[in-house]
Amino acid sequence: MSNVLFVNHPNPTATVTLTARNGYAVRVRHMRREDGALLERMFYRLSSQTRYRRFFVPLDHIDPDRVHQEAQRLAQINPKRELALIALIEEEGRDECVAVARYGCIADREHACEGSIVVRDDFQHAGLGRQLFDLLIQSAMARGMQHMSLLTHADNTGMIALVHGLGLPYKGRYSAGLYEVDVQLSDGTQPFFPFTAPRG
Repeated sequence: MSNVLFVNHPNPTATVTLTARNGYAVRVRHMRREDGALLERMFYRLSSQTRYRRFFVPLDHIDPDRVHQEAQRLAQINPKRELALIALIEEEGRDECVAVARYGCIADREHACEGSIVVRDDFQHAGLGRQLFDLLIQSAMARGMQHMSLLTHADNTGMIALVHGLGLPYKGRYSAGLYEVDVQLSDGTQPFFPFTAPRG
């Protein structure tokens, strides 16, 4: 299925295959309600640093019941206000999640959303995050989003480089050890997506 169809029609059965530099073919699809178990298992495969960079608080000693509840909550997507893409590989005969990218609409800003991404440590620096985030940007634009806000730690050079590589205008500012970015998704020109350029 072409990326154009994937981003314009969030069919839960539609998939796009991305190739990571570590040799894996990674299947990407839209999040489903039953994906809570996949999110929960991925959480325990994240390093302390990756957890902190994604959730902004230390989570080494979090109660397993809370992990379960949060994973179930995050799998419940309101399609009118949210979108989440889940990246999967097959390990030991079953699907495992290696990355998630999502956005949620900002209540007091029309056509604006807040984006995030997390990639399992063994798939970081393999080009997957860039490709997955590119799909998220395309999906947001297809749904009329004009701005995407991102918040990351000031020393998260990977996330900052990802934003720089989008080929879209953005504004950023540092505040209290964090880097806040506003990516402009629509400026009347054709965007350039270097990783997953849509095909007709």
